Amino acid sequence: MNKELLKLFNINDDTVDDFSVDNKNSFYVITVRFKPSSQYCPNCGSIHFISKGNKRRTLVSTPINDKPVRMITYVKRYRCMKCLSSFSDVNPTAYDDWSFTRTAVISILNKLKPYNATYASVARMFGVSSTRVMDIFDTFVRIKRHPLPRVLLIDEFHFSRSSKYQYPAILMNFENNLIIDIVESRTHDVMSNYFFKIDSNERKKVEYICTDMSFIFKPLLKVYFPHSTLLIDHFHVTRLINDQLNHTRKRIMRKYALNKKSVEYRLLKHRYKILLKSRNDIDYEVFRYDRILECHVTENTILEKLLSFDDELKKAYYAKEEYLIFDQVSKEEVNSTDKRKELNNVIRKFRHTQVEECIHIAETLSHWKEEILNSFIWINGRRISNGPCEGKNNYVKKILFNANGMTNFPRARNRILYSQNKYETYTMNEHTNRIKRYGKPRGNYKKNKK
Repeated sequence: MNKELLKLFNINDDTVDDFSVDNKNSFYVITVRFKPSSQYCPNCGSIHFISKGNKRRTLVSTPINDKPVRMITYVKRYRCMKCLSSFSDVNPTAYDDWSFTRTAVISILNKLKPYNATYASVARMFGVSSTRVMDIFDTFVRIKRHPLPRVLLIDEFHFSRSSKYQYPAILMNFENNLIIDIVESRTHDVMSNYFFKIDSNERKKVEYICTDMSFIFKPLLKVYFPHSTLLIDHFHVTRLINDQLNHTRKRIMRKYALNKKSVEYRLLKHRYKILLKSRNDIDYEVFRYDRILECHVTENTILEKLLSFDDELKKAYYAKEEYLIFDQVSKEEVNSTDKRKELNNVIRKFRHTQVEECIHIAETLSHWKEEILNSFIWINGRRISNGPCEGKNNYVKKILFNANGMTNFPRARNRILYSQNKYETYTMNEHTNRIKRYGKPRGNYKKNKK
């Protein structure tokens, strides 16, 4: 008997009476007969019982050499002479209600840990349907909410167009990049109900909260986190300014739309990314051939050419650069400068450009002035931002993309938390509450007759 093979399937050699392996074309068949183990009737406790043959079960087991394995097990069946009840030995390899061995269940759960694993790919490894793999995941993986941290990050991501809520909210711990929880929606009602259920003493431990410029969170956090400091993620502010600059660029580009072969139109259409770069990142030295200008030029030459097309674009660009100078500072520079005065100057700069997109930026910066000033806070040498959330959102998008989209939010939530939190694990206790949704009954139908 191959003891190493038995160890692979977590089977004790002392409990096995017979063991054989048959190599089929597309899978292995392993047959295991277990020794009798019952000493008394589990119903009445009597020791007087007789053998009534064997109980046969076919189980899905761990693949060998990338081939699925079917394990056929035999355990003794008995009949009690006192209470006349029938019973059988406990199968040491499987749960009572599952057609999978325990090692197969653990292997499936471990293979679902990477973000790029899918239910379909794991199902192919074991030669089963995706539905069976989902059932195992739903039964043994139920991730609980983690306690609220000192620095709480709140962001959202796109889930599914066909679900009730398209934009769930992700809560993260800034200090250790742990996902605290994923809330089904960022809407005021759902978030309010979520935070209401959390104990007030736990909510009081939150010192800083960083979000984007969503009007949903601002009144919500004043109610449930009145003693916390609200910060606006500075990357979102920069993105807003770049988006508005891009709107200005498109508006000006349309002025040259009558001649789409003109240098002005082509440069504004195809070299716009140079406008969105920081001035410090513009290359002044390296010459490269540009097909539109038909000569070798530097990035700075293209930038100056773009800014020469329209005075509004030039004003919007330099206003954007002034905000970047205000925002991109070190901790030491913040302590030695008056950031409130600088921000007021930046807002004034945007407003005085008389560019409609810049005026909109000035109004937004004025509305979020205190939260923007609060964003210059460093924790453990890092400036507080939603950067960790953005990084996790990239993996969340990959999980949803690899699965061709998900519509069952509780399952998607468990999948994301299980995959993205490094030390998150499964439990071997079966959860009885159901995650799988019931479909609508098919009803009566008639087949088309040819």
